Amino acid sequence: MYYMLNVNRLRMLREVAARGTIAAAAEALFMTPSAVSQQMAVLEREAGVELLERRGRGVRLTDAGRTLVASTERILAEIEHAEAELASVSGGLVGRVRVSAFPTAARSVLVPALVSLRAEHPNLRVSVIDLEPEEALPALKARELDVVVTYEWDLLPTIEDPGIEREELLVERVFLALPAEHPLATRPGPVAVAELRDESWIVGRDATSMLDLVTAAGRRTGFEPRTEFHSMDFEVILAAVEAGLGVALVPPLALPGPMAGVKLREIADLEVNRTIWAAVRRGSGSAPGTAAVLAALRRAAGELPKLT
Repeated sequence: MYYMLNVNRLRMLREVAARGTIAAAAEALFMTPSAVSQQMAVLEREAGVELLERRGRGVRLTDAGRTLVASTERILAEIEHAEAELASVSGGLVGRVRVSAFPTAARSVLVPALVSLRAEHPNLRVSVIDLEPEEALPALKARELDVVVTYEWDLLPTIEDPGIEREELLVERVFLALPAEHPLATRPGPVAVAELRDESWIVGRDATSMLDLVTAAGRRTGFEPRTEFHSMDFEVILAAVEAGLGVALVPPLALPGPMAGVKLREIADLEVNRTIWAAVRRGSGSAPGTAAVLAALRRAAGELPKLT
């Protein structure tokens, strides 16, 4: 006997498929592993076929599961589009849009966008939280956020997600940050990453792209970076550089202001860029509130001085 498939359980199946384990999906969905397992069992009963099979410590989709996940992406996009259409028909920019941005973009792009939104659409409520992409994108897919300002580094593989639409806001070149007294900081001209192989590198936390970036830069130029100081706050990273504790890769938006103890140098042996994106769930970008936020972000990013 077949039952109507539950949309929330379809979302859970998609997350399990993307993450490879029940535990990882549960963490992304802010649920317990046992609750996700129970919901997957219910979904299999609804579908009338097995959707997942054990593989080592993880799970993988069966043929039926792969078919259902592919359909799920289309279903969820259509639901988002339908909700956006209904919102546009209702007229008037009211309600709430939940937005996330990582700290440097929150300061430079999101805050100016919010100022213009308040003036143009006073009845639109925008709630904000600052999150790194590793936290924000799962929350977007779980419908806990509506718009996410995120980023990626061009040295790292692009991760495509069929459930998410992205719009490029800006691209900024990444520089080497050196203590002002470092011998290479006093030398004019670009500095090669390879020249800093013996330095300590100040990086992001484990399992974040800020750490992966430095690792990739080192490996491409022939060495394994030594990383001892970890922070996700560029003000902390730059303070550590200024104190002579190490060197770092830093995009211009991360600079809080002039720092006499830090010298930025162009990179001689690599070109490293950070692309900043606005991301929404597929099909949701035409909702009036979401569209207004995207337009404001687009304008704010366009008004920044040239960053490359």
